[in-house]
Order: sequence, then C-alpha cells, then structure tokens
Amino acid sequence: MAGQGAVPIAGQDGQDDPGQHPPGQDTAQHPGQDTGQQHDPGAPDWSAPDPGAPGSPPHDLTKQPPPGDGTLPPPEHGTPPQFGTPPGYGTPPQFGSPPAYGSPPAYGAPPGWGGPPSAPRPGVVPLRPLGLGELLDGAVEVVRRYPRPTLGLSAAVAVLSALLGAGLLIPLADVLDGGPTTQFSDAQLGGLAAGGFGAVLIGGLSGLVLSGVITTVVGKAVLGEPLSTRAAWTAVRPLLLRLLGLALLTGLLVALPVLAGVLAAGIAVAAAGGWGALVAVPAVLGGIAAACWIAGRLALAPPALVLERAGVRQALRRSWSLVARSYWRVVGIVLLAALVAEVVGQVLQTPFTLLGEGGLFRADLTTRGIVLSAVGGALAQTLTSPFTAGVRALLYVDRRMRAEGLDVALAAAAASPRP
Repeated sequence: MAGQGAVPIAGQDGQDDPGQHPPGQDTAQHPGQDTGQQHDPGAPDWSAPDPGAPGSPPHDLTKQPPPGDGTLPPPEHGTPPQFGTPPGYGTPPQFGSPPAYGSPPAYGAPPGWGGPPSAPRPGVVPLRPLGLGELLDGAVEVVRRYPRPTLGLSAAVAVLSALLGAGLLIPLADVLDGGPTTQFSDAQLGGLAAGGFGAVLIGGLSGLVLSGVITTVVGKAVLGEPLSTRAAWTAVRPLLLRLLGLALLTGLLVALPVLAGVLAAGIAVAAAGGWGALVAVPAVLGGIAAACWIAGRLALAPPALVLERAGVRQALRRSWSLVARSYWRVVGIVLLAALVAEVVGQVLQTPFTLLGEGGLFRADLTTRGIVLSAVGGALAQTLTSPFTAGVRALLYVDRRMRAEGLDVALAAAAASPRP
C-alpha cells in the first residue's frame, strides 16, 4: 500500500491485485511444473526452497531485515516436538492348541490294474519258472493225484528190495549174533557175496524203472492229463536198456576222478613216503570234488532221456547244457529233496527198528528184528522214492522253462482241444 512506507519489489508495479501483470509478461511458473497438475495440500514438502530461482514466491513485506543487513534472517524452527514413548500393545492373545481332528480316514489300497495275468495251471504246477516251494509241493501233488502209478510201483520195488535183503540176512542171523569170534564158512561167505550183488543189481534196475515211470507221470501231471499204471509202463518199457546204459555210463564218469585221485595218491606215497601225503591228500580231495561236480552236471540226464525219448549220449549232453547256468541251484534242490526224504524215511523206519531190536539201546540181530526192519524200510522207500524222483523231473521241466521257454509250448498244448 502506497504512502505507508511499503517498499515495492523489483519486477512488480505496486498494484494491489496480484493477478494483474504487465503486458507481454506471462504468469511465473516453476521450471518443469505443469499448471494443470493439482498439488496435494496434505503432502508435506520437506525440501528447502531456493529464493534465487525464477518463479520463487515473493518475500513477506511485513518482515524487515535488521539494520545493516540486506537479507532476511532464516526462520526459526525451534526444537522439534517430543512424541514420547509409543504406546504398548500388551501381550498378544493366546489362541490355545489347534483342535485335534483325529486320524485321517483309511481309504484302503489304491486301485491298481491287477498286475500281470497269472500263469495257467492245468496240472500240478503253474506253467512258468518254478520256485523251491512249488517244486517240493508239486512232487507231493504228483503222488496225491496219481497214487497208482507212483505209490503202487514204488511199493512193488520196495517190497522186492526188502525181501531180497531179508532173505540174505535171515540165514546168517544166528552166526552174526554169536559174537566177534564167529567164523563164516566159505559157502556162507560166497552166498552172502552173491546175494548181496544180486540184491544191489535188482534194486538198481527196479530203481531205474521207478525213476522212468515217475518221470513219465510228471510229464502228464504238468498238463493235468490222466495216466494209468499200464500206460506208464508201456511208455517206459522201450527205454529200459537206455536207462541202464545211462546209469552205468554216469557211474563210470563219476567214479573216474575218484579213481584217478586215489591212484595219484598211491603213487605219491610210494615214491616219497611220508612226504607223499602232501600230494596224496589234495589228489584224493580233488578227485572227490570233481566227481561231485560231474554228478551235479549230469543230474537231469534221466528225465531228459525219458521225456525227450533221447539216446544216452544226447541225454548226457542235454543235462550238461541245462545245468550249466544254474549248477548250484540244481545241486542244492536235489540235495535238499534227498535230505527231506532221508528224514522222513528215518521217522517212519525207527519204530520198526526199535520193535525188532527189543529196545532203544539193544542191537540183537534176530529174525524178528530183520523182518521188522525190512518192513519199516519198505514203507519208507515206498513214500520217499516217488518224492525224490518227482522233484528231479519237475526240476528238469523248470530248467527248460527258464532256458528254452518251454512254458509257452506247454500252455499252448494245454489250451488245445483234447481228443
């Protein structure tokens, strides 16, 4: 306002209306500020203003600088306010333990596609590679389903062997029970030797017949086909000579390493005396080990001869190749079957032996004891011989299914219509 000592600022005309400007002069704007932008009045601007910048706001005219100073003093902001300690919110609330929902429901086994289809089982065993339990159970099942050609023939062979053994021992019972000083006559010794050789020969032949018949029965039992005793004998009868030749040749091949070891031991002892034992013992043990190995490789020759109707040499080659990749399994199963049969046989035979000897710790060789022991032995042999022969025949079938895919051919044969 004029006349009241107001000092005009350079660049203004002193008019009261701040909205009027000299002609040709635009409204002052902050560099880079858009006139159409609305400034938020509630947002504080903490940046310091620059008085010398163009477009800065005018100074307050009511405030005068002190004498001798041409500039306005900076405003006094004072001490910032004290806000104190922020309020405390206290302890957060306790929500306790979460509720127990119990055990999750049991949904059962997840639905599956059922696994591979089971192998067909038209006979005593499934038509696939067999396990140990299936081999043993299958041999028992063969005896159960075919009692006449198995137990009937086995009983005949066992009774024949028992009669031969008892016939040899009964005439010599009094001599054998007389004490260690009893002397045998030449006739008695000759008769005993001849009778023993005959018993072994007849027992071996009857055992071959029984093994061939049981193998034939197993070949039919795998497919569930019926077989009578007459039919089994008819199938085995042409093969008896070949079975005998196979038994003799197998025995010779097994005995050769043992004989060679014994011969080498004898030569070493004769040449070096006591030091020769260093060579003799390993030679004998090596011969026995070689004999066991050969016997294991030829264990499946009788089933191959009967079921394939093969010759002696071909049956030996077939067994040698079938056992090659599974030697320890074949030998182990054969030995296990023999052990089971021996245990069962001893259980069946022990009561007859005790009754014949008159007590547990007596060993009187009497006619009664010989007869009762023969009866117990015949009973044990009747039940155990078909079992061991059946295990060996089923083991042959298992090896062919594993090595040659025989199960496919057997399944096709079982599915084909029968006449």
